[in-house]
Amino acid sequence: MNTSQFFCPNEACADYGLRGKGSIVRNRRYGQQRTQLLKCTTCGQSFSENRGTLFFGLRTPKEEVLHTLQILAERGSLRGTARITGHKKDTVASWQELAGEHAEALREYLLHDLHLDRVQVDELYTFVKKSRRTSKVTSQT
Repeated sequence: MNTSQFFCPNEACADYGLRGKGSIVRNRRYGQQRTQLLKCTTCGQSFSENRGTLFFGLRTPKEEVLHTLQILAERGSLRGTARITGHKKDTVASWQELAGEHAEALREYLLHDLHLDRVQVDELYTFVKKSRRTSKVTSQT
């Protein structure tokens, strides 16, 4: 595992938010999924490799959660997705909400400094959506 992509989540640490400093090391694995526990050598705090992701605290393998969300995106039906995957409807709904919260947080982070109003964001999304549709049509011919 490449630990250079992680940073210390302890705001009081000198290495807080700094990737690639070499201060994050593998500590041990835990849980059924054998999730990696990481440790900051600067402050000594340990944290999960899944911290800050939609997978944090879930017992289901990442691949299974992603596969279920992909089916949900294609079918658009909680009940249908639950039947196909064998998960409870409430579980699928919970994963959908977690994914939505993370998508919203990412959108806020990426668009924060642009100071766009809602109409401008909608126009940007429409432009990107149309561009992707055009590129798919062009690549198929």
